[in-house]
Amino acid sequence: MGEAHNQHCLYCGKSDSTYYTIAGEITAQDYKLLMDNGWRRSGIMMRKTNNRKSCCPTYALRCDAENFRFTKAQKKVLRALDKYLKSGKTSKDEEDTLPEDGCREGHPVDPKDFPNNIQNASLEASIDSGFYSRGKGDPYSTRRPGSARRRRWQALQDRMARRAEKLGVSYETILEEYLVRRRRRLDKNKPKELEEYLESMHGEAKAAHSIDVRMYSCSTRCPEFEATLDEEFKLYSAYQVAVHNDPPEKLKRKSFTRFLVDSPLVVRALPCSSTVASSSTRYCAHDAEAEASGAPQFGTYHQQYWLDGEKLVAVGVIDLVPGCLSSVYFFYDPAYAFLRLGTYSALREIAFVRQLHCTHGRVVPAYADFTQYYMGFYVHACQKMLYKNQYLPSYLACPETYAWVALEKCQHLLDRSKYARLADGDVEKVRGVDVDKVVILLPLSTTLDWLLPKSQLTIEGNVMVTSVGAAKRVLSERDLQLVQDWANLVCSTGTMRIDFTH
Repeated sequence: MGEAHNQHCLYCGKSDSTYYTIAGEITAQDYKLLMDNGWRRSGIMMRKTNNRKSCCPTYALRCDAENFRFTKAQKKVLRALDKYLKSGKTSKDEEDTLPEDGCREGHPVDPKDFPNNIQNASLEASIDSGFYSRGKGDPYSTRRPGSARRRRWQALQDRMARRAEKLGVSYETILEEYLVRRRRRLDKNKPKELEEYLESMHGEAKAAHSIDVRMYSCSTRCPEFEATLDEEFKLYSAYQVAVHNDPPEKLKRKSFTRFLVDSPLVVRALPCSSTVASSSTRYCAHDAEAEASGAPQFGTYHQQYWLDGEKLVAVGVIDLVPGCLSSVYFFYDPAYAFLRLGTYSALREIAFVRQLHCTHGRVVPAYADFTQYYMGFYVHACQKMLYKNQYLPSYLACPETYAWVALEKCQHLLDRSKYARLADGDVEKVRGVDVDKVVILLPLSTTLDWLLPKSQLTIEGNVMVTSVGAAKRVLSERDLQLVQDWANLVCSTGTMRIDFTH
C-alpha cells in the first residue's frame, strides 16, 4: 500500500494524490466495504483519492435502483434506439442530448349507502379523477356548490342512474362497471416503467435489427467468453483512441486483460482460520442458494451487447457484490455512438438490479437487499461526469462520515467548495479500526514461530496468520506505520488481511 502523487489527473490534467493497494484476492463483501469507504478497483489495484490534497476530490456515488426516476431524456434515447432497431433508420432531431461516459344517474347517491367495497371504489374514483363526491369528510366538500368539478360529477351520476333504470339493474352495478372501465383506462394511460420500454424493444419478427446481451463471468472464463476477448480488445482499442485520444501504440492486450478481465473478486472459499478472531468466519464465496435459484454468483462479469447476433458493439464490465451492482467500465464501437449506448447500458444495468432483487430477493438471502446501482466516482467540477446527474435518486458518500447524502443537497455544498463534509453536523465522524486487531500474513519461519504467541497464531501452508497486536515485536516501524495508514482509511477490515510475506 502507498500514496501516489500523480502529475496528470485523470479528470483535469493537473496533479492529484491517490492511495493505492494491490488486492490479490478479495471477497465481494470486503470489496463492498471498500467501495462504501471511497475505494474503487482498477483491475486488481484498489485506489482511493486523497480528497484533501487532490485537485479533483472524488465521492462514491450510487443510485437507488428500486426508486429510480425515469427522465424524458432517457425515454428519448430508448425511443431513438427502438426506431433504429425496428426500421433501421435514425433521425437527427431525435438524437438525445444527454452527456455520455466513455453514465375516468337519477338522484344523488350517498357513498355511505353502498356496500363497503363500492364505497371505497367510489371515493377512490372521485379523488383520482378530480370528480366531486358529497361523502362526509371528502377533500372536495369545501368547494362552492356551483363548481365545475361538482357539476361534472353530478351529471355523471345522473347519466348512470338513468342508464340503470333503462336497463333494469341497480345503480351500484352501473357504478361498478364504470369504475372497472376507468381503472383499465388509467392503467393503459399510465407512464410506462423502465422495464416496459426495454421489453418493447425486442421480439418483433420484422424488425430491421436486434440487440441482445450476453453475460460472462470473469472468474470462470468459459470457452465462449475466451473466444470473444480478441474482439473485445479491438473494440476497446477503437473506443480508447476515438473517445479518450489514447495513442494506438500504447494499447496492449496484456494491459486490457489486467484492467478489465482480471478481477480480485473470488468465487471460491478463502482459507479459514479458527484461531485469529478477525478471520475466524472467512466467507465462503460460492452461494449454493443463489445457484439453486438461478441467480448469478457474486463476482465480475462482462455484459456484451451484440447487434443482429453477430457484431459486438459494446461491453459493460460490472461487479455483483452484496446489495449492489457496481459499474466498472463501459466501452462501445465509436461508429455506433449515435445510438447513445452509454445511456442504454446504464438503464439496462439499473433494470438488471431490479430484476435480480425482484426475482431472487425473497429466496436468496444474498439478494434480499440488492437495490443499489454504484456508478463509481463523482467529480463535481468534471464536465464528463454530468451524465451521472441524470440517474436519480442518487447519493454521495460523505468523505468523513461515509453516510449517504442526497446528490441534490451535495451539489449545493460542492458549488461552494470542491471538498466538503456532506453529512449533517450531528453525524459522527467515522473512526479507523483498531490497529492491534488487523490481521496480517507473515512468512513461515522457525524464528517467528518462537516469537509469536501461539494462542494468536495459525499456520496456513507456508504462511503464518496473526494479528498486529501479537506481532508488534517482529514488525518494523515502517510496517507498523503502513498498517496504521490502512486502518485510518477504512471503517472496517472485514475479512481482509495484510500480506507481509513478500
